[in-house]
Amino acid sequence: MSNDKLYVRQICFLFLAFALPVKLITMPALAAKYAAEDLWISAAINFTPDLAMVFAICMLAKKFDGQTVFEIVENKFGNIGKTIFSVTFGLFFLFKAYLPLIEHRNFIEIALYETTPALWIFLPVFLFSAFMSYKGLRGAGRTADIAIWFTVSGIIVIAALSITAADVTNLLPIIDVPLGKIAEGSLNTSIWFFDSPYLLFCLGHFKPEKNQTKKIVLSYLGMALITLVYMAILQSEFGALTERQFFSPIKMGKYSVSVSNIGRIDYIAVCSMIFSYLFGCCLPLIFSTVCLEKTFRFKHRIIPCLIVNGFMAAIIVLTEDYYFLIRSFFQNYLVPVFAVFTLIPLVGFCFKSNKKELKEKSCAF
Repeated sequence: MSNDKLYVRQICFLFLAFALPVKLITMPALAAKYAAEDLWISAAINFTPDLAMVFAICMLAKKFDGQTVFEIVENKFGNIGKTIFSVTFGLFFLFKAYLPLIEHRNFIEIALYETTPALWIFLPVFLFSAFMSYKGLRGAGRTADIAIWFTVSGIIVIAALSITAADVTNLLPIIDVPLGKIAEGSLNTSIWFFDSPYLLFCLGHFKPEKNQTKKIVLSYLGMALITLVYMAILQSEFGALTERQFFSPIKMGKYSVSVSNIGRIDYIAVCSMIFSYLFGCCLPLIFSTVCLEKTFRFKHRIIPCLIVNGFMAAIIVLTEDYYFLIRSFFQNYLVPVFAVFTLIPLVGFCFKSNKKELKEKSCAF
C-alpha cells in the first residue's frame, strides 16, 4: 500500500463514483419517512460535518507532508498505538461496509431477478472485493476513473426521465416540517455518511498537485449537491409516497412517457448504478484490509484480503434475515461511535510535524 500513489483526480472520484451511489438506494426514502418534503435538509445536515472534516484532513496532509496516517500515529504513540489505531479503524470500516453490502444484494434481487435467488449467487461479490483489496488504493483509483462515467451517466438518465413526471410543488412549503422531525431524519440516516475517514487513509498517497485541497473539497461538495438534487427530484415525483420508494433508482423515471413508448430504458441507468455501487461496497473493505496488514505480518498480501472479505461474507450469511433489526441497532447505538471515529483526525492538530516542510510541495495546497 505504501507504493500506491493516487492522482488528486482519483481521490475526488472515490467520493463521486463510489461513495455517492451508496447514498441513493434506501437513504432518501428513510429520510422522507421523518422529514417529508424537507428530506434534503436532513441530508444537508449530515453532509456538513463530513465536508468540514474533509477540509481538516486536507490541512493535515499539508502539515504532515508525505506521511501516511500510520506513520503519524506510530511517530506519536509508538508501535502499540499504531496497532490499536489499526485494529479499531479496521473494525470501523467493517461495520461501515455492512449496510451497503446488504442493500446491494437486495437491490440486485429487485432489479435483476423475477424471483428471490439463493444467497450463494451473491457471494462471488466477496471474491471480487478480495481482488480489489489486493490491488489496494492504486487499483481503486484506476477503477474510479472508469466508474465515474457509469455513476454520472446513470444519475443523469434517471433524473432526466424523472423530471418529466415531477411536480415541484411536492417540495413546498420549504422548512414547514418541524425542526425536530428534520433532526430525527438526519439522525436516522447519518449512518450512510461518515465518509471523511476514507480521505484520512489516503494521506501520504497523494501526488502533489496545485490547488489539491480545493479540488478535493469541491468534489465532496459536488457529491453532496448531486445527492440533494436527486432527493429533491425523488420527492417531486412521488410526493407523500416518497417514504415507500426504497431502491429508488428502479422506481424513478418508470412513469416517464419515454419509458412508456420505448420500454424500460431506465434499466440501462440502473445497471450502471449497480456497477458503481459494487465498488462503493468494496471501498470500506479495502481500507479494512489495509488496517489488518498494518496490525499483523503476513507472508502474502492476499491473506489479509481473504480474511477480511471471508469474515464479512460469513457475517452476511448469518445475519441476512435480520437486516431491519441490525439497521435499527446501527441507528440507535453506532451513530455516536461513527461520529467519534470521524472526529479523530482533529487530534492531529495537537501534534507537531516531525518532517521539514518543503516549500514547493506546500505551494500545491
